Amino acid sequence: MVAVSEERASTASPPVSSPAHPPSRVPTVCLTVGLVLGLVLFWAPLTRVDLDDMTGYGLVSVLPVATLVSAAVLVLTFFGTLALSRPHRALLCVQVVALVFMLHGLGPAVEELARPPTAWQHLGFVEYITRTGEPHVTLDARYSWPAFFAAVGFVTRAAGVDDLAPIMHWSSVGLELLYLVAFYLILRVMWANWRAKWFAAWLLVAADWVGQDYFAPQGFAFALYLVFLGVLLNWFMPAGETEPWRPRRGPFSRGGVGLRTPGERQVGHPGPGERTVVFVVLLGVFAVTVASHQLTPYLMLFAATGLVLMRRCTLRGLPLLMGVVIAAWLSYMAKAYWEGQTESLFSGIGNLADTLGMSVGGRVTRESPELATIQRTRILIAVAVVSLAFCGLYRRRRWRFDDRVAMVLLFVPFLAIGLQNYGGEITLRVYFFILPGACLLMAYLFFPTAFAIARPVRAVTAAAVCGLLIAGSFLFVRFGNENFERVRAGEVEAFETILRTAPQGRVNLVWQVGRRGPVGAFPQAPWGLAAQERWNYTELQAPSRPEDVRPIVEALRQRPGGVFLTTRGNESYNHYTYGLSADHGRRLVKALSASRDLRPVFRHKDADVFALRTPPPGAPPPVPPATGFSVGKTTWTQVGVLATLLLVISLTAREIARLRGRPSRHPALQGLGYSVWPLLALYVIVVFERFHILGS
Repeated sequence: MVAVSEERASTASPPVSSPAHPPSRVPTVCLTVGLVLGLVLFWAPLTRVDLDDMTGYGLVSVLPVATLVSAAVLVLTFFGTLALSRPHRALLCVQVVALVFMLHGLGPAVEELARPPTAWQHLGFVEYITRTGEPHVTLDARYSWPAFFAAVGFVTRAAGVDDLAPIMHWSSVGLELLYLVAFYLILRVMWANWRAKWFAAWLLVAADWVGQDYFAPQGFAFALYLVFLGVLLNWFMPAGETEPWRPRRGPFSRGGVGLRTPGERQVGHPGPGERTVVFVVLLGVFAVTVASHQLTPYLMLFAATGLVLMRRCTLRGLPLLMGVVIAAWLSYMAKAYWEGQTESLFSGIGNLADTLGMSVGGRVTRESPELATIQRTRILIAVAVVSLAFCGLYRRRRWRFDDRVAMVLLFVPFLAIGLQNYGGEITLRVYFFILPGACLLMAYLFFPTAFAIARPVRAVTAAAVCGLLIAGSFLFVRFGNENFERVRAGEVEAFETILRTAPQGRVNLVWQVGRRGPVGAFPQAPWGLAAQERWNYTELQAPSRPEDVRPIVEALRQRPGGVFLTTRGNESYNHYTYGLSADHGRRLVKALSASRDLRPVFRHKDADVFALRTPPPGAPPPVPPATGFSVGKTTWTQVGVLATLLLVISLTAREIARLRGRPSRHPALQGLGYSVWPLLALYVIVVFERFHILGS
């Protein structure tokens, strides 16, 4: 990670005088030795971990005591370094990187394959686009945002990489390191002392238990989100300091009379040419994000709008340009996603009660006390992080700092709750996106000043207690679902065997779920890892007596070429989520093996596949033809496409003209202004027309 620079002392208080004698190196040597010993004692016992012994509490239930104690030692060495009188940047950097490997590398270190199963679905997207050269937009909604999958396929093919498994396996570590590099761009503009900045970077790693840093567009898009914010703050921060808006009453109005010190400052003095080039790069980052992920572009839009409104970004026309690009992609390129179902697409907008109920209380299981404890702990951690961030904001206000940027980063992600429930995960995504602002403000709670105190024993001690709790809770909640989120080698081999032995046409896969009625989902397994267009999934409700395999036999008779799959991961999911007995899977496999109607296709300690001994008449149905991108046709679509292109060009040119220092009354700017509003009106009319006609 790039070292975080120490800020000069604030004019509000004098800096601490330097000591007469150079500081002793003994504390630094002791902390370095403690770091090395902690790393050795953390990793060495993990070779004896048996994942099959996990209880309902997940991975933490089988971690050796020595590993847990060493984790605490590693945490304390970081705070010991914070307690030193001056920053030891190399040591701090190593400690933060070590934290990344300790927390986010724990899963890859003890598990043989990439987790969770969704990562293997994304591998299937890459495989399909690489093989066919285009996305299959009617096969899965995620194909309407294919940039991440296409980019991975292009880069790996160009680099001659045939096996993505190692990249998938360690993607969480790689992405977290990318987050830190991008977060540095944000930290360098903050008016804070070095302890606050390093602690904020440490918190970004320790508080990110959401688990979105696997091989997925979301993890990649979050890195782009941080880069986007960093570029805005480093190149487009307004020069000079003005008194910010503040409420006349309330808790945030207190803390002194007079001008407040801005919580951020302009770094460098980039010229118009440099800003123009960076602006074009910024638009490229945003365009890639729009084509990669459904949610992140909206968070970028909210953040950019907030920074403009709070006078921390000079690109006044950027939010409008971003909104046009987002709506254009949704209207034209993602037409297959919403065509014929606009009512359900927009039904979640403003429905806060149902969204919160589904994504908070609705995610707490009633079948497993252990899993319910983990899920409630996640909620408590999120509430604690937000509460500590509010306390940090209040304390900075008491020191007469105005942290507009941190406030924007903390508050604007909550606007996403008003969009839709995002499959019941919207609050998890909101927590994920508030982390940059929340970690800054949490660090300010303990180190609120812009100048560094020589030996802040009480502040560092309190921060260490907080750090131990956050890092400890990470190990508890991040891997709490590991019984059914880890991918076993036999499960991957089972899907590969099914594809290899299946006849031509569709592959009819039958599986069981412990829930009444269709769930509209897929088995808790690495489904879709290849040839996604061939698979057809049929879920059956698991009976209370697994010895009754008649529904399975009947389902296979109705589906020529069909197979039944059961995996240890899916069995664990049914047990912990739906309350099936712990031995349900074992009894099911025993009954399947004893059935005269079934024969084994694949047997493994991780998965079992069965087919009918006497295949039913007929052949599997053919694979339906692929559906590529199509913008659809309405009366005004062609006009709308032209208006969109002209509008984007006009808005971009107008912003570049401003960056080049053109006066507002310059003929070129006035001409662009006159052209923007008619184009915008036509653009909006066509978008509404398309949603009305194609969406009904």
